[in-house]
Amino acid sequence: MRLAVITAHGTDDERAVPAQRWRARGRLPGVIRGFLWPTEFLVFSDFLVATPHAHSALQLSVGLDGMPRVQLDGVWQQACGALVDTDVRHAFACDGCLTAIGWIEGESRTGQQLRERVLDGRPYAVLDQALCARIADAVRPVLGANAGCAEAYARWRQALGELAVDIIPEPKLDRRIAAVLEHLRKIPSPPPSVGDLARIAFLSESRLQHVFREQVGVPIRRYLLWHRYLTALGLLADGASVTEAAHAAGFADGAHLTRTAVRMNGYPPTEMPYSRWLPNCR
Repeated sequence: MRLAVITAHGTDDERAVPAQRWRARGRLPGVIRGFLWPTEFLVFSDFLVATPHAHSALQLSVGLDGMPRVQLDGVWQQACGALVDTDVRHAFACDGCLTAIGWIEGESRTGQQLRERVLDGRPYAVLDQALCARIADAVRPVLGANAGCAEAYARWRQALGELAVDIIPEPKLDRRIAAVLEHLRKIPSPPPSVGDLARIAFLSESRLQHVFREQVGVPIRRYLLWHRYLTALGLLADGASVTEAAHAAGFADGAHLTRTAVRMNGYPPTEMPYSRWLPNCR
């Protein structure tokens, strides 16, 4: 897939548009590019501002050409990079600094290793400049116009490897839980209920909840909310409206999806024309 990087000067013959007018014109005031995989997300931007939020993924952010700002424990600071654990309230502002921001599934083997080897019991860690430089070098080539989903993912995993993470396949899950996760990835819409997944796993609902938490590390209902949100992002990336994405992903309506996005992402989906910059690699 070929995707141009959107910049303040637009693409091709577009020209810069004052920031206060970009929402109306559907243009963006700076650089942005992203990739959405089944359980992970990576975006590059030099203008994103996210209000305080928390989500069910670890977040890694690294400045590629400067020091973005991050709010931790309610205090703003400049940091070349930071790793934030799941469900930890934080905010960030790129402030003209090109920044790579990625999500890692908190219940994955990689997520567990990041907690053990980087966070070491802390809710977040501010990264040193030498480590940030290595991570930045690993992901910078993704900004090239020809970089596709597979190359971007390989570079993203290489960047995570700089954090002393073993970039090897995840261990095999119980075949029943593996079947549930495979179903969710293959058929994300309409969203299945816990009862639907219990039938796929040939388990009772209570037994599925117990085995799922034991194997994946998170309650299945919480995982399903995270899954629905990533499904909605994928639909928005494919060009769906907020209302269409909300209904297809299992939210009550567009307002419900918008509230979830602000709580989990720090900004509403109406402010980001996802289909212009976020290829759906799911």
